[in-house]
Formats: sequence, C-alpha cells, structure tokens
Amino acid sequence: MANLTEDITAIANACQTLPAIFINSAVISGCMAYLGWLSWRLALILGGIILFGVLSYSLLKEIPKKSMERAREEYDHLNGNFRALTEGIKELKLHNMRCDDFMAQSLAASADNYRRHVLAGLSFYVLSNQWVNLLYYVSIALILYVFPIWQHLNQDVTRGYMLVFLFMMSPLSILTSSMPIVGKANVALKRVRKLGQSLQRQPTPRGKAILSEWADFRSLSLQNLTHNFHREKENRNFTLGPINLDFKPGELVFLVGGNGSGKTTLAMLLIGLYHPEQGAIKLNGISVTDNNRDAYLQNFSVVFADFYLFDGLFGFNADKVSMQAMDYLERLHLNHKVTMTNGRFSTLHLSQGQRKRLALLISYLEDRPFYVFDEWAADQDPEFKELFYTELLPALKAKNKTILAITHDDRYFHLADRCIKLEEGRIIAIEYPPNNLKAATPVWEESLAAEQ
Repeated sequence: MANLTEDITAIANACQTLPAIFINSAVISGCMAYLGWLSWRLALILGGIILFGVLSYSLLKEIPKKSMERAREEYDHLNGNFRALTEGIKELKLHNMRCDDFMAQSLAASADNYRRHVLAGLSFYVLSNQWVNLLYYVSIALILYVFPIWQHLNQDVTRGYMLVFLFMMSPLSILTSSMPIVGKANVALKRVRKLGQSLQRQPTPRGKAILSEWADFRSLSLQNLTHNFHREKENRNFTLGPINLDFKPGELVFLVGGNGSGKTTLAMLLIGLYHPEQGAIKLNGISVTDNNRDAYLQNFSVVFADFYLFDGLFGFNADKVSMQAMDYLERLHLNHKVTMTNGRFSTLHLSQGQRKRLALLISYLEDRPFYVFDEWAADQDPEFKELFYTELLPALKAKNKTILAITHDDRYFHLADRCIKLEEGRIIAIEYPPNNLKAATPVWEESLAAEQ
C-alpha cells in the first residue's frame, strides 16, 4: 500500500520537475559559457567555487537522505497502524484503556516518529540550500570587490559578470529547491525496485503448458502432506499431518474437528495456497509443483471463512451469466436486496449471512470441478442451513462436482459420503454415514492417525 500511495506519488512528483531541471541546467551552462567568453580566468575561478559548492552539497545531502529513508520506513509502520485502527475499531470501542494505549503507544508514536524524520530531512535540505545561497553571494562579493582589483577588470566585464550572475540566481534556486523532491523520489524508487525484485524471485507460473492434462478432473491425492507453523497465542509449533487423502468426482466430504485442529490449514494446502513442507499433491496423477501451481489453483472454487466480496462479476462474461445470476439471487432469497446492472451488484451493504450467500452465488457461476466451503453455514438462518445442506450441496454433487465442506453441523453429517475428523493436526477417524451407500464399510475407521 505504501508503494502505491507514497512511493509512486514521490516518483511522479520528481518526474514533473525533470523538465524544469533540464531547462535551468541548460540556462546555467549557457551562462557559464558566456562568462568564460568574457574572462576565462574568472570563469575558472567561479567554476572552482561552483564545483566546491556541488561537492559540499553532495556531502551535506547524505544527512537528509538518511532521514528520508527512516521516514519512509516509519511510513510503513504508520500504514499498518491505520489498518489496525480501521479493522480493529470494534475492539477499540469496547475497551477504552486499549484504545488509549493504542493511540498513544502505537498510532500517535508512529505518526510522531514519521513527522520527526521528515522534519529533520527537510530541515537539512533547507540548510544545504542556504549553504549554496551563501556561496552564491560570496561569489557576487568577489566579483564586485576582489576580481576588479586583482585582475584589473574593466567595468564592462564586471557589469557583464554581475548581470549574468544575477540572472543565474533564479535557475540555481530552482535546481536547489528540486533536490528534496529528487532525494525523496530516489528513496521511493529503491523501495519500488526492491518490491519488483521480490516479485521476480517468485517462480513464473507455467501451468498453462499442462492445463490440457487437467481439463477433466478424475482424482486428487494428498500423499504424506505436512505443514508446520508457529501459534503465537499458545507459543508453540503446530504440525499438520502427515495427511493421506484421496478425492474423486461427485463426492461430498465433510471436514470436522474442534477449533485449532487444522481444518482451515488442511483446506489451504488442498487448494494450493499453502505449500507443504513434505509430501505431494497429485491431480490426475500429476504432481503439483511451482511450475504448474497456477494451473492447479484454477480447479477450485472456494468460499473462505474470511472471504472478500467484490462488487461485480469480474472474470465472467456478464451477458452470458446475468440470467443465471438472477436465478441464483432468487433461489438464495437475495433478489429483493440485490439487483445486477452491467455485471455489477447494486449493493454490498448486506448482513454477513447475505454476503455469504452472494459469495456462494459467485462460486456457483465459476463452475469449477472442486468446491471448498469453510464454515459457510455458520452465519445462516436455520432455513438457509437446511437449503445449503439438503439442496445446494446435493445439486453440486449431482453435477459431478467434488465438495469439501468444513462444518460443525452434525445433524447433516448423514448427507456426506465421508466425514473426516481432525484433531491436533491429524486425521483420527473417517466416518461413512449409515444412510450412505458406502455404509457396508465400518462406521468409523479408528486409529487412523496411529497407522499414518
């Protein structure tokens, strides 16, 4: 965010000053050439003074440059605090002491540090500019009182030098005042290049080369998958796996378990957004790697627990799906709240349950072979829970889609082909509900974690 707001603006402002810098540099060069024509000895002396001023200014500007770099780093912290303020506003309003501490120790402190670094940097730039102005007036004094006596200059040469030097005052002032803008842009450009280099280090997706082999979903296999991360609240490492699972078309699978058992982490590994430390994921017998991961991701339609809802049908041909979208709006009882115009929703000011239904509509339109729902029914009224489990999921299954639903609604477990139970990152049981055609298999496959 800071790259897009602060850095790009700084670079753009510097680019706007470039024509003035080039023009005034040309004017100063022409003036110096004219002064050399009047008296090359004096021109050499003045050139030496100007060179001394440029070198000393280059040394002085390193001090504000460091301050501007620190200010830019503090701006990242300030942006993070603004994000915490907007996203944590409910928690802050509910706790006055937390609000006061956050404002004083985090937001206000970061803003004060940013202001201090910027003020220090700009102040040093001002002092550097005044040093240049001092040298300029010293040069005028030399022309008026020293050079005529020392070099026995006639009045015409003296008047010529004074006239040109006074004319040069405005171009020199413009050049020196442009230095803070250029310095800030230089810091911003380094930040943008650093971001670009970090993006270039990521492998370039080349999944389309083998996309044809995944055109028809036949099987998905997780083989000895493990994933580790640190739980800060519990101050311990959590390990998911090893996980061994197989999925096939037309299968409805429920993933159940307590909070913190690893359900969402397993789903993120399955869809390819998390990368496993060990093990392999094979789609149609082909291993998923960095080279084809982008193509692998295109096989999934997901409604996350912390989903984001866009205000339009991006990625769709609005003319082709508009009628289907309106039909889904009616089936999900959203047609009295939301309408569509040119592929855009009329409003997103909905309850959380209604927003989730709208996200479900978009996932239906995506028509992917594999669907993942993370606690979709948690914010729904009983009637929509019933609709989701008894109508919408069976309808997807009838279209030969594979569905993985993370859920706690045990009253609907009998509708699944399998119920996978997680505990502390391990599969401890797989249930085949009795009402399912696979009931010939024992109801629970116990001790599966021990076998793995």
